[in-house]
Amino acid sequence: MIYRFDAFSLDTGSLELRRDDVVVPVEPQVFSILAYLIENRDRVVGKDELIDAVWDGRAISDGALNSRINSVRRAVGDDGSAQSVIKTFTRRGFRFVGAVSEDIAPDSEAGNSLAAQSDKPSIAVLPFDNLSNDPEQEYFADGITEDLITALSRIRWLLVIARNTTFLFKARAVDIKQVASELGVRFVLEGSVRKSGNRIRINVQLIDGATGNQVWAQRYDRDIEDIFDLQDELTETIIAAIEPAMQQAEQERVKRKPAENFDAWEAYQRGTWFLNTKLAENVPKARELFERSIELDPGFVPAYCGLSFSYSWGSYLSFTDPDLDAAFAAARKAVALDQHDPDAHTALGFTYYITMDHDLAISELEMAIGLNPSLAYAYFQLAGALGMSGRAEEAIPHAQTAIRLSPNDSSIGPFTARFAQAYLFLARHEEAVEWARKALRYPNISWPVHIFLVAALGHLGREDEARRAVDNLLRFQAGMNIGLARERLPITDAGYLDHLLEGLRKAGLPE
Repeated sequence: MIYRFDAFSLDTGSLELRRDDVVVPVEPQVFSILAYLIENRDRVVGKDELIDAVWDGRAISDGALNSRINSVRRAVGDDGSAQSVIKTFTRRGFRFVGAVSEDIAPDSEAGNSLAAQSDKPSIAVLPFDNLSNDPEQEYFADGITEDLITALSRIRWLLVIARNTTFLFKARAVDIKQVASELGVRFVLEGSVRKSGNRIRINVQLIDGATGNQVWAQRYDRDIEDIFDLQDELTETIIAAIEPAMQQAEQERVKRKPAENFDAWEAYQRGTWFLNTKLAENVPKARELFERSIELDPGFVPAYCGLSFSYSWGSYLSFTDPDLDAAFAAARKAVALDQHDPDAHTALGFTYYITMDHDLAISELEMAIGLNPSLAYAYFQLAGALGMSGRAEEAIPHAQTAIRLSPNDSSIGPFTARFAQAYLFLARHEEAVEWARKALRYPNISWPVHIFLVAALGHLGREDEARRAVDNLLRFQAGMNIGLARERLPITDAGYLDHLLEGLRKAGLPE
């Protein structure tokens, strides 16, 4: 979307503010404030709402907020006295009062669509239909729609069409393919709300805008207790499901395209597919594609995240000499390019995890979750860092959150293994065996899952099962022994490490 006012244009696709077609340099928070005020220019935006939208609810002072508002005014030639563009309403908030026109970029010389302006995938969230007889539910349906738009906007690789544009389709029968074409988006999200008594049903579906085919669909049935808590829960859960569904759809699309024609986004997606197999032989292929993505777009943050993960996972999955300096360099570059990207902080946190600096790992992963509370992968890694550093009890709820948010994730096997790890260290060996065996039913698991199973069976004295588990471990990871387990597992709690090694010895794993 391009918003035009006075001599300015604000492009939410390219994230640029221009004056007379000359780029005006602004900080990311300043751009986000301006965009949010323009998108909601039909009303006064409260301070708390603005902080939640731009700072994800993190506490900031009134002075810091006012300083950013002043920066926005300076960027658009306004000031606190005139307030001709942004008006302050005492004790209420702010409102964009300038005259605005919108460009939706229809089929034209301009590139046919917003999607043509960016390699990134794009999505429009259509207003949810209220199927109840209760007109009060109209507010809930609109609230869910607005919350989803806001939450999707936190996914840094995704271009999201503004609320004021998609709400033009409210209460209209629409053809999804036509809407996708008009708005220039790759995906369309639509849904409905139906209330009966104290129960509410939400139906949601994600549609491929080019084909009209359904990519993902889900139904949510909930009791209504606190309507705002319910709205938050549904938004978080839906976003967590949509993101991997879009990633998978993108990877399927890329498979059908010749590799020599990949753009930066497509090379990144193909690399991600290789990395997600959790096979050591695929790590170099993934790394090559991430490097190619960076060559095509040196400012593309997801590619640096993928490159960092390729070095970190390469260390974890195989026993070649890892280049963890390269893992750190790529992750830090990602954070430097966009300090508000949760995946960048997750990549840096995982590298700290691999190098057993768990305090810093926990700090980075908690920051990632603060930036995107629906990021299941960050909860998974946080459970790992807590579990390896003597805080296994605290790890369990984070592992539960990862699975709740993304039960069909490509990493569901590793997610499940976090329980085996935690229960082993807590000496709850029966539960550790149960969860390790659950994890081993999934693809994309790594050798530590076998280690946790072997150690738990060793402690239980189940000799025949332990012997078979050792044989399976050695088939999965040839040459594994107690010394390598001690060296390679990033355990910093001495008691946990001794407990693991004792279980491995009891099971008969060679020294």
